[in-house]
Amino acid sequence: VFAVAPAGRAVSAFEQEEIGFIDWPLSRGSLNPFTEILRVLTLWRIYRKTKTQLAQHFTVKPNIYGPIAARLAGVPVILSSVEGLGYLFTSKDFKAALIRPIVTALYRLAFALTDAVVFQNRDDISVLRGLGLLPQSKVRHIPGGVGVNTTVFSPEAVDADTKRKLRRSIGLPDSGLIVVLAARMLWHKGVAEFVECARVLTQQKDTHFLLVGPIDTGNPAAIPIETLHEWDRTGIITYLGEREDIRDILALSDLLLLPSFYREGTPTILVEGAAMGKPIVTTDFPGCREVVEHGVNGLLVPPNDTLALTCAVEKLLDSPKLRGQFADAGRRRAVAEFDESKINARFMELYNTLLVQKGLQALPEEI
Repeated sequence: VFAVAPAGRAVSAFEQEEIGFIDWPLSRGSLNPFTEILRVLTLWRIYRKTKTQLAQHFTVKPNIYGPIAARLAGVPVILSSVEGLGYLFTSKDFKAALIRPIVTALYRLAFALTDAVVFQNRDDISVLRGLGLLPQSKVRHIPGGVGVNTTVFSPEAVDADTKRKLRRSIGLPDSGLIVVLAARMLWHKGVAEFVECARVLTQQKDTHFLLVGPIDTGNPAAIPIETLHEWDRTGIITYLGEREDIRDILALSDLLLLPSFYREGTPTILVEGAAMGKPIVTTDFPGCREVVEHGVNGLLVPPNDTLALTCAVEKLLDSPKLRGQFADAGRRRAVAEFDESKINARFMELYNTLLVQKGLQALPEEI
């Protein structure tokens, strides 16, 4: 098994799992055609050298370049995974409008070369099928994103002492409910709506709003760091930046928000929040509604609607009973549908079906 990606912090994680890592220099923002053709040729050489039998691709450029390079290299089984349609299919700005038809045409070419395209939600299937980009025979729906380890992400996994120490390290007082948004700091993630909700409710209730996540400088919708620091200085929210202890932060929280209008596949943070037994308020939008059933394990609100978001958050802050009901339902759903072992088993079944169809051996169970 090899992982092919631009070198970064994840390399050590692959090495710990004894997965070979091959550096593939790739820039999300580059539009230079000569550079991008070179990236395809580099990937083609990688597939030839490793004698790859099955290649699975993730995110926009790999989903386009990967099938082309893999087919030229004679890779028998080729898959793509659509993890949400993202900025290009969400934004209305000029750059997105200019690039969208080009990406759509390239998707059509790449999907023609794949054996299967895996989707995390049915909304994205409808969009790409509606554009005529792939036949139904290639569509595979595996909800739940990458899944979650429901043993690690469990309400019992973080003790009271850990939560107490974390609360103090953040600088929060001992009293007050905690509301969290954890995501990349993009406008499309609903961060501005979260801040406006916080501006209203912190004046009325003993409540603390935590904003957690990295700056995504490669995304045109990135929120400037100066804006985040200004919100923090005024005391509307507490911005924690990127954190490695997201499980503990979720354990500390009373309510998880994601007012996203970004075309998510399945937001991992919502799956993790459900597994941690947290009531959720999110938008009735592709990807988000794959995790939250309105009135069962959380509340769905319209995107870009700060008033509806604030009312939903206030409703849950005022009702410990309802928060508890949603928390229990979310935990049950995460264990039943989103446990990573179940997601992995579905991928293994898909791999083996395609390998056998091509006259190749199925993968060993211990992989």
